[in-house]
Amino acid sequence: MFQKAKKLSRSKERLAIFLFLLPFILSFLAFFAFPAFYSLALSFTTYKGYGIAHFVGIRNYFNLLTYSTMWNCLENTFIYSFASFIPTMLISFLLAIVMRSKSIRKYQRIYKPIIFLPQICVVVAASLVFQVIFGNRVGVINQLLNTSIPFLTNLNLMKYPVITLIVWRHIPWYFIIFLSGLTTISEEIDDAASIDGSNAFQRLIYITIPIMKPIFMLAFVNYTINSLKLFTEPNLLLGGSSAPPLQVAPYLNLVTNNIYGGNFGMASALGWFLVLFILVITLFQLRLFRGDNS
Repeated sequence: MFQKAKKLSRSKERLAIFLFLLPFILSFLAFFAFPAFYSLALSFTTYKGYGIAHFVGIRNYFNLLTYSTMWNCLENTFIYSFASFIPTMLISFLLAIVMRSKSIRKYQRIYKPIIFLPQICVVVAASLVFQVIFGNRVGVINQLLNTSIPFLTNLNLMKYPVITLIVWRHIPWYFIIFLSGLTTISEEIDDAASIDGSNAFQRLIYITIPIMKPIFMLAFVNYTINSLKLFTEPNLLLGGSSAPPLQVAPYLNLVTNNIYGGNFGMASALGWFLVLFILVITLFQLRLFRGDNS
């Protein structure tokens, strides 16, 4: 009797666990798994969004690889990602280091909300503000310098306001990530190193950074994935009511352009090409960090 009651109790526990997981499983299948596999199937067809989808094999991918505009937009996205990566990570980490110092730590309740403010600011509002800052004639920068630099109309300069906006918006998020990682480092280790005669820079290089490697890996991989999916900032800042020129447009603009044009097969192929591109870069980053750990 006792064993039967125990088995019945375990069955009820498993059923309860399954029932709690069921809403997530159903939503995952309905809103992620099915659309993902459906778009993968569409990438091998020509489909206008209605009627019959015609199978064309890998023709969409072949056309994609020979499509110069696609490589240009992918290059734009990579430039936005790489150019904003270094200042974002560097400033975020330095802010977290400063915030952890004993002289500043007592003012965290004041500084933290101020630093995190750009992250909670609506992207549309931030883009409008940056349009005012980088405006060609009445912009803040041109007014202060008494110049007329065409930041938002010159194709050679249009990327800089976008990179600045990306850095400004992403610093708070990675500041929180680095600050959370720094809180896991025991102050006793830092104090012991200080007693042994090491200065602040030596403690940062030989203690803090090696301990923070898993946090760096998380931040770098997360930033790479999100930045390669860039869409909102360049379109709002450079496009306004219309799309920005293809010379400065992000990669995802090609996906939306093909959807609007009724070419769902090519749009799906573009999406899956980006997935593979992100996967390759992410695996490279993970292997690089594992190599450092070994």
